[in-house]
Amino acid sequence: MNHYLSIDVGGTGIKYALMNDQAEILEKGEVPTPKNDLEGFLNVIVAIYEKYADQNLQALAMSAPGKIDSDRSYFYTSGALMYLDGVNLADRLKDRIPLEISVLNDAKSAALAELWKGSMKGKKSGIVMTLGTGIGGALIIDGKLWRGNTNCAGEFSGIPMRWDQPTAMEGQDWWCSKYCTKALTTSYALKKGIDPSSINGKDYFEQVNQNDEVAVACLDEFCDSLATGLLGMQLILDVEHISIGGGISRQKVLIDTLNRKVKELFDRIPSQVPASRMEISACQFSNDANLIGALYFYLVEHGLLNEA
Repeated sequence: MNHYLSIDVGGTGIKYALMNDQAEILEKGEVPTPKNDLEGFLNVIVAIYEKYADQNLQALAMSAPGKIDSDRSYFYTSGALMYLDGVNLADRLKDRIPLEISVLNDAKSAALAELWKGSMKGKKSGIVMTLGTGIGGALIIDGKLWRGNTNCAGEFSGIPMRWDQPTAMEGQDWWCSKYCTKALTTSYALKKGIDPSSINGKDYFEQVNQNDEVAVACLDEFCDSLATGLLGMQLILDVEHISIGGGISRQKVLIDTLNRKVKELFDRIPSQVPASRMEISACQFSNDANLIGALYFYLVEHGLLNEA
C-alpha cells in the first residue's frame, strides 16, 4: 500500500502523520518547532522522514504558515518562523529526502480538508474562515481551491474596517482585530470591569452558556458585525456555503447566533440588493485538518486522488 507523510508546521509544534490516499491516519505524533534555526528545522523534518522511510512513502505533503508559492515550495513569508522567509524548501531538502515535496499555506490546507471530507464536501463555491489569533481563510471556486494571482486569496485578516479614511498601519481597525477571539473576550471583560488578560475563550463561552447577559450581548454584537462583513463578501463572491473554523467554532452557540444574525440581516436588506443568503456551519475538522488538507492538495495536483 502506498503511504504519504503529511506534516503540519505550527508556531509551537510540528505535527506529522503517516497516511494512506484516503487520509486515514495510520500513526501520528508531534515535536517542538525550532524557534530561530533553519538548520534545526530542516533536521527535524529529515528526522520525521527517516522515522517512516521504510513505509513505501510516495511523497511529503506539508502545511505551513505564510505566503507560499506552492508551485515551487517557496516561502515569501512564514509568519512567526521568519527563518523560512525566502527559502525554497524542496530545494533545501532534495538531497536529504528522496521524495516529491509539496507545501501549502495552513489555512488553505484546512479549507481543503473541509472540501474533501468535511463541511464543504460537494460544494461548488464557498469561504472557509478560521477565527483565532487572526483570521485565516480560503476560497473555494468551482469546487477547487482558489489561490489567487500571488497565492494570497483568502487573507481576511488585513481587510480594513474603515473605508471612509486612509488605511495606515497605525490607528486602523482590521478584521483581525475585530473578529479574533481576543476581541470578543476583551469586549466582555471591559464591560464587566475585569482584567482582559484574566479571561480566555473557554471562560467566556462558559458565561455565554450560563446566560450571562453581558456575555450574550457581546456575542450578539460580535455576530451582528461579522454578519455585515460576510454580506460584503457575498455581494462579491456569491458563494453557497461559509464554514467557520478556529477554536471558538466548536461552540454551537456561536454558529447558531451567527446564522440568526445573517437571517435577520438578509430579512432587512432591500430587495434590490442582489445577495443570496448562504449556508453557514462550523468546520468539521480541527486538529488534523491541516494534515488532511496538505495531503489532498498533493494528490489533486498530481492527479492521484482516488475517491472510491
